[in-house]
Amino acid sequence: MTWQPMAETRPKEQEVVLRRRLAVRCALLLVLSGPVGFAAGMLMNINGRVVNGTWMAAAVFVTMAVTLWVALRREQRRAVHLGVTLSRYVDLGRLVRRGDPPVQPEVRPAVLEILERQRALWERMTSKGQSRLRIGLIALFILITAVNLLDRQYALALFFSFALLSWLSLPLSLRRQRKRLEAAQGKLARNP
Repeated sequence: MTWQPMAETRPKEQEVVLRRRLAVRCALLLVLSGPVGFAAGMLMNINGRVVNGTWMAAAVFVTMAVTLWVALRREQRRAVHLGVTLSRYVDLGRLVRRGDPPVQPEVRPAVLEILERQRALWERMTSKGQSRLRIGLIALFILITAVNLLDRQYALALFFSFALLSWLSLPLSLRRQRKRLEAAQGKLARNP
């Protein structure tokens, strides 16, 4: 065993941990997509055939796998362009989303690019068009839930009420995201 300086081995160890973390997240996402797809297929299935749930699980799994592959390829290109690895780039995105970006000069361009993309996404999500769409979808899900309750299809009513609650909670999560983005911008401004 050869001796290596701690400064060189520590980033390598961190990169291994980040790579494992990214692999576990991707694997967990793919593993969970099957049962979620099966449950959605069975909820949408009126006559109770298991085949429909299986087909929906397969469709959700394949869709999730292709989407994950495309997203990782896009993030890989961005990471290479900014001079960091994919796992480090994803971890930087997680830190920026939490409002605690690193201030090291070697990752600052990547952090600024991630912060700018997340700010643009937040502005799109809070635009008037999105607000109108959100109100329309909330009204639609209320109507669908009520119709399913009156028709005594309680599983579908539960499914659409969950979708309704998701859309109702979106403004709260957008507010929290704005506060975290402001905290990240403040931390970067204090450490030029």
